[in-house]
Amino acid sequence: MSKRPSLKINAISNWTSLVVQVAVGFFLTPFVISYLGRSGYGIWTLVGSFIGYYGLLNLGIGSAITRYIARYAAQKDDKRLNETANTALAMFCVTGLLAILISFLVAAPLAHFFKVPSEKVNAFKHIVWALGIATGLSFPSGVFSAMITAREHFVAVNVVNITATLLRAVLTVAILLAGYGLAGIAYPTLAATVVSLIAVFFLVKSVMPEFRIRLAHARLATLKMLLVYGGYTTIISVADILRMKIDSIVIGKMIGLAEVGIYGVAALLVSYMLRLVVSGMGILTPRFAALDGAGHADELRDTFLRSLSISSFIACGAALMALLFGRAFILLWVGPGFEGAIPVLGILAVSYAVALSQTPGIGLLYAVNKHRYYAAVTMAEAIANLLLSILLARLYGIIGVALGTAIPMFVVKLLVQPIYVSRVAGIRFKDYVKAIGSALVTSMAIIIMQSFLVTYLNICLIESNSYFLLGIGASVTGAIYFVLNCLFSPTIRRIILSFMAKSCGHLSIRL
Repeated sequence: MSKRPSLKINAISNWTSLVVQVAVGFFLTPFVISYLGRSGYGIWTLVGSFIGYYGLLNLGIGSAITRYIARYAAQKDDKRLNETANTALAMFCVTGLLAILISFLVAAPLAHFFKVPSEKVNAFKHIVWALGIATGLSFPSGVFSAMITAREHFVAVNVVNITATLLRAVLTVAILLAGYGLAGIAYPTLAATVVSLIAVFFLVKSVMPEFRIRLAHARLATLKMLLVYGGYTTIISVADILRMKIDSIVIGKMIGLAEVGIYGVAALLVSYMLRLVVSGMGILTPRFAALDGAGHADELRDTFLRSLSISSFIACGAALMALLFGRAFILLWVGPGFEGAIPVLGILAVSYAVALSQTPGIGLLYAVNKHRYYAAVTMAEAIANLLLSILLARLYGIIGVALGTAIPMFVVKLLVQPIYVSRVAGIRFKDYVKAIGSALVTSMAIIIMQSFLVTYLNICLIESNSYFLLGIGASVTGAIYFVLNCLFSPTIRRIILSFMAKSCGHLSIRL
C-alpha cells in the first residue's frame, strides 16, 4: 500500500479549522445577541435546528461515499470509484433541488406553528429561504468534500472550511452593522456555501485526477449499494438530529423562544466539545476502511485501540473544563440573563463526555459496514430522548430537556455500545474499557479535588470580569489533567514520548 497521509497532520488541520470556528463563534455570538436580542437569537437558533433536519435527505450516502471511495482507491479500482462518485453526485443534485423547494413551501406554515410575532414573520421566512438554498447547495458540495476526505486530504478541505468560516463571519458583522438585522442574518451563510462549493469542485479535480464527472457513469446498481449502506446511516442520522436538534423544537413549542436562546448557548458550547473530538477522530473512518479493504486486520485493531485512548483523553478533558469553568465563562461571555444555561451545560457535558470517548468505535462500525445494530440502538435512544424531553420539560423546564438527552445516552454508551463495538473490533472487552477508562477516572479525580475551590474561583472570575484569570485557572487544571494522564495512560504516555523524541530529533538536525 502506498504511503498514506499523516493522521497527525490531518488531525491538526481539523483542529485548526475548529479553533477558527470556535474563535469566530466566541466573538460573533454575543455580537449577534446584542443586535437580535434573546428572542431574535432564539428564532435564529430555532430555524437552524429545523434546517438541520434536511440532513435526513442525505440518506446516509455521505458516509457511504467515504467508505467506498477509500476502499476502491486502496484497491486501485478507478472504474468503480467513478461509478460511485457520479452516482452520488447525480442523486445529490436532485436532493439539493428538493431541499430548496421544501424551504419555500414550509416557511409560512412554520412561522404560524411556532407563533412567531407578526413583526418578525417576514424575517423568519427570509432565514428559512436562505438557509434552505444554502443547504441545497451543500449536498453536491458534500459529495466533493467526502471524496477528498476519503483520500485523506483533510488539509485541503480544512483550508476551504476556514476560508468559508471567516467569510461568513465578516459578512455577518457587515449585515448587522448595515441594519438588516434578523432578515439578513442567514445570507452570509448562503454566500459562504457558494464559495465552498466552487472551491471543493476544483479541489477534487486536483487531488483525484482519476475522477471524471460523467453523469452517464451513474449506475442504478451502485445507487442501490449506497442506499443499502446508507439506510442504516440514515437511521443514525435521524437519531443524531433528534438528540441535537429536537431540544430546540421542544423548548420553542412548550416553553418559549427566549428559552431556546438560553439553551442554545449551552448547546453551542457542547457542540464545540463534540466537534473537538469528531474533528480529531473523524480522520479515522477512511483509514479504517482502507485497512479493512486491504486486509490489514492487526494494524486496524491496534489503530483502533490507540484512537480510543486519545478520544477519551480529549472528550474528558473538554468536559472537565466545562464543569469547572463553564459558569464563569457563560456569565463573562454572554452576561446576565443566561444563567439558565449553566446547569444545562453541566448535564450535557457529562453525558457527551461518556459518548464522545467512544467516537472511534462509530467510525470503525461505518468502515467495516457493521453499523446496522448500532443504528437500531441509537434510534431507540433518540426516541427515548424525545419522550423524556417532552415529559421532563413540563416539570423542570430546559433542565428537564437536558436530562431527557442525558439519561438515554448514559444507558446506551455505558451498557450497550462498548460490548458491541469490542466484539466487532475483535478485541477483549477489558481492553476496550481500559482504553477509555484512564481519562474518565482522572477527570473525576480532578473534579473531586477541585470541587471545594469551584465556588471561590467562579466568584473571583465573575467579579473581576477577567478572561485572563479564567485562562489561568483553565491552564493550571489542564496541566494537571495532562500530567496525570501521562502517568496513568500508557497510550498517551507513548504518544507524548514519541512526539518529544521526534521534536528533539528535528531540533538536533537543525543545530
